[in-house]
Amino acid sequence: MAPEAGLKAMLAHVRDLPAQLEAAPRLPGLADVAPPPVPVRDVLVCGMGGSAIAGDLLAPVAERAGVRLAVRREADLPGWLDERTLLVFSSYSGRTGETLGAARAAAGLPNPRVAITTGGPLGDLADGAVAPCPRVTLPPGLPPRAALGHGLGALACVLDRVGAVPGLAAQLPAAAAAWRRGEETFGPAAGPDNPALLAARAALGRLLVVYTCSPEAHAPGLRLKAQVNENGKSPALVVALPEAAHNDLVGWEVLRPRRRDFLLLMLHSGDETPQARRRSRAVADLLDGEFQARIEHEAAGDFPLARILSLVQFGDYLSCYLAAAAGVDPVPVARIDALKDRLRKDGDT
Repeated sequence: MAPEAGLKAMLAHVRDLPAQLEAAPRLPGLADVAPPPVPVRDVLVCGMGGSAIAGDLLAPVAERAGVRLAVRREADLPGWLDERTLLVFSSYSGRTGETLGAARAAAGLPNPRVAITTGGPLGDLADGAVAPCPRVTLPPGLPPRAALGHGLGALACVLDRVGAVPGLAAQLPAAAAAWRRGEETFGPAAGPDNPALLAARAALGRLLVVYTCSPEAHAPGLRLKAQVNENGKSPALVVALPEAAHNDLVGWEVLRPRRRDFLLLMLHSGDETPQARRRSRAVADLLDGEFQARIEHEAAGDFPLARILSLVQFGDYLSCYLAAAAGVDPVPVARIDALKDRLRKDGDT
């Protein structure tokens, strides 16, 4: 695929996220998901990459409802699980080794569980006789990172149906509508003052350093990093405040002569306290000498899920515009494919 064709395809995927969110309540298998006998107190999402980020994005929303949602990126399970922990195994391909390992480790546990996948070995495990569980089936044929709307929508519906976050599925249409409004700001037709386009141009050829200024902003920062890596074929770092104020803040002093190589992007959302706002401003001012430029971006939206997705939309488009500026095809991830091939030859699932 030529870079231009790949860019067109990835931009279409970004634009399609609202339709994915709206289709989520009709995904096959959701009707089989029901509240377990013991109410859910914690949720553990086991996944990697684009299949795990939905859990990170919904964690602040679940926390507001009094539910701890953690994401596990390992091939095993933590020791803190109890019977009130819902296990969600999320792998778009159904072949992710770490997710399969976690699902197999759960075979003898009493926890309620759900699989979210297009099929593959994970689908077989969910349908099998050893440890069967409901399987929410996603539409196939997409790069996993382009199926975020399907995965996030599926997880939102699961959390709603098990009673962990009641009413969450009902927020999906409003979140989709907010994304469509964001097209006027971030989409290809937005014009030369498009903030995602301007940020991409500033990031070209530089290490993008993302400071996330609140819990709502941190998961979109993780998503932005992954999209810049995979779509833009470029490096990025993500650092969370207030932790950055206790270490990362002083870590750039030696590299000050190379300040032209670094760009600071600060992501803000509506859950920042006044104290957090004052801290982020002070940190930004102290770092001005270490970076070529500083960009500050504010979330839009009047409820948490809309604000979180607003930051995701900004980052997804930024990564596409960065790919265009660099002249690379955003779709293929050759090194990831090569790594998987090597691991398969070595006998690693």
